[in-house]
Amino acid sequence: MVKPVMILLVEDEPVSAGVTRRMLKEAGLAGGLVVAGRLDAALKELEHARPDVVLLDMGLPDSSGPDTIRAVCGRFPKLPVIVMTGLDDEETGLEALKDGAQDYLVKGQFGYRELKRTITYALERKELLNEKEALITQLQEALEKVKQLTGLLPICADCKRIRSDDGKWMQLESYISAHSEAMFTHGFCDGCYKRRVKEIKGGG
Repeated sequence: MVKPVMILLVEDEPVSAGVTRRMLKEAGLAGGLVVAGRLDAALKELEHARPDVVLLDMGLPDSSGPDTIRAVCGRFPKLPVIVMTGLDDEETGLEALKDGAQDYLVKGQFGYRELKRTITYALERKELLNEKEALITQLQEALEKVKQLTGLLPICADCKRIRSDDGKWMQLESYISAHSEAMFTHGFCDGCYKRRVKEIKGGG
């Protein structure tokens, strides 16, 4: 059984909320719907309910315009947000995207099919974006580990121990293991093996 999409609709106007609810029902997406009429109530729902996507009206009683979008996208950057505006203004929509929204819809100019398509695409795009950011973070962490082994390393010319940052002398493999993800297996090279065998036979 497919898990229902959890949707948070942030809309204070009852008629608009009713229209959107009806379209979500027609699209088969009303099963996990939660409605909030104010920004503060929406933020509380986001903290506790953890919806999959947000349909966000830009004009709320306690917040309006870009501040509304930034309040949600700034605190929940991994969450796909679709802005719903009453303004047929492309510039407003583009500004919403710059503030972190995944898409925008103009009220009165879309039906349930477009709403469903917009939600589906927003979820897919945000998932890909989150995966990309996670990969970038992993690469940055890997590079930081590599960088730890660059530069000059004080090493004893006799025992080959390395002096750490706190002044302690460590075995070479211990130092490398502590500063990277490298692991060591122990054995003998050909020269040392022959020397060890000779010592054992000589000692016997």
